[in-house]
Amino acid sequence: MNGGGALGGKSATVALAPDGEVTLELTSWHPPVLAPPASPTTAVAAPDGAAVTVVASATAGEPDATARTASHLRALADRFAAATPDEAHDLFADAFRLYGARHFGIAPEPHRADLGEVSWWHGPTVGQRSLPGARRARRARRATRAAVDSAVPGRHRKPEPPAAAGRAAPAALAAERRAAARMLLAHPLVTATGPHAQAFPLIRRHADWLTGRFAELLGYPLTVTDSFARLTKAALGPTALRRLSVAGTPCTPAQYAALTRTLAALLTGSPRRPADELAAATGDRVPADDVVGVVLDVLTRWQVLTEELPARVFVVDRELLGAVLAGCRPARPQDPPPPRTTIPVAVRRRLVETPAVLFEELTGLEREWLWESREREAVVFGDFLGFSTEIRREGIALLDPAGELTDLRLPGPDPLAHAALLLVERLVDELRPLPGEEPAPRAQPATPTGVPIAEALIDGILGDLADEYDTDDRVREQHVAHWRRAHLADRAAFRREVLALLHAMRLIAPHTPADAGCGQARGGWTLLAPAARYAAPLDLGAAGGTGRHSRR
Repeated sequence: MNGGGALGGKSATVALAPDGEVTLELTSWHPPVLAPPASPTTAVAAPDGAAVTVVASATAGEPDATARTASHLRALADRFAAATPDEAHDLFADAFRLYGARHFGIAPEPHRADLGEVSWWHGPTVGQRSLPGARRARRARRATRAAVDSAVPGRHRKPEPPAAAGRAAPAALAAERRAAARMLLAHPLVTATGPHAQAFPLIRRHADWLTGRFAELLGYPLTVTDSFARLTKAALGPTALRRLSVAGTPCTPAQYAALTRTLAALLTGSPRRPADELAAATGDRVPADDVVGVVLDVLTRWQVLTEELPARVFVVDRELLGAVLAGCRPARPQDPPPPRTTIPVAVRRRLVETPAVLFEELTGLEREWLWESREREAVVFGDFLGFSTEIRREGIALLDPAGELTDLRLPGPDPLAHAALLLVERLVDELRPLPGEEPAPRAQPATPTGVPIAEALIDGILGDLADEYDTDDRVREQHVAHWRRAHLADRAAFRREVLALLHAMRLIAPHTPADAGCGQARGGWTLLAPAARYAAPLDLGAAGGTGRHSRR
């Protein structure tokens, strides 16, 4: 198969079900037109060419819709309360779809990116190239900031005449659009006065183009108003490993439940709420301080709430509340599966939301389309989002040289990322198959094909690393103070966190999907082929690990 270009449009049909649910059937799609929402929430259907359910949020003139939305949120809160931590993370990502991007950064030999006949196990590696990669990342970040800065004139700068503005160089125009698209992919809710306000004028300027491009390539609806831009992504499904965190700590099921109950309470009532009233809205008779604090932190971060001091009164922004709830209707276990989207859109979504896409995880038609379209798609994603494309025998990874389109970094500045990188390097050194002996991929496997990792090997390597960082004076000066205090005191937690990071970056996987808990796998772990991109080049004469914890 080949193709997958723009989705042309004809018509749409709206129907009202007996229970009052609004269903929008798209026979095909027209690019949305930029316009302020008619109400605090405008729910936009994904242009997949299939029936989708649109859930509208509260408006003063729609009490039935408000009651249904609040009821849905309270039911969702009950599901959070009954979920395990990993289930709660997945449910939040699918319900609110406010997750960011996640990608590898440093590219091994960019001029040899398309090596479709070469395995990741034995292909080019990033090795010791982190310093050049950091230089490229700084250059890419400077280019992105320059595009944003050029769209936001300083207070002493005179506006350009309309004729001069219309003669903007094509390269500058493409850079502006790319910077705006990257901001939305990393931060699906951008407000005019929030932490990313500097990019908001850029998004407004190119709203029509961005709306059409996101819809055409990814089927993501984009709503842009005078005060916010909201990109509604697709659900990721189970084991997505995306977590809402506050001060670096992932939310608990109880905190997710309290947040959702509070959102339901904010749909109605006064727009000015005392702090104690918001605490009561979390649903607990005596809510814990950590629960209330997390709820207020998240809602103020989203700017749904603005605090008035010193009275400790919070003002509700119902328009932003509607933006947060746009399309919020996660599937229940008894619901039928969602309608399938087109093959190009489905594969592109995997590429832009996943560090690496393995061919064996795709259907036969998806594999065929991606392989035949790989060169064209590499150009499209490079122009649209600034990605470079790493193509290997096992799959494809979109790389972000600037290191901005990711919520997790490897390599990274924190000790956990440093330890994970060292662990994966030594795992590959111990387990990498010889050329010609790579594990054969399976069609539609239950878990990705890789090399099993012995539990003793993980413990041994981490023990060796701990010893090295506890005895080497030179290393201690640079790192061990952080390692010792934050991680080495609790080796079991340290192990879980390191494995969780490698799992989230798709470098290891649990043996079976049932063992997909973040950082824990009762059936053990599998080393995946993309992990070898972080290893030293293959040396057939090198000896394995020799530390006192090593297991041969």
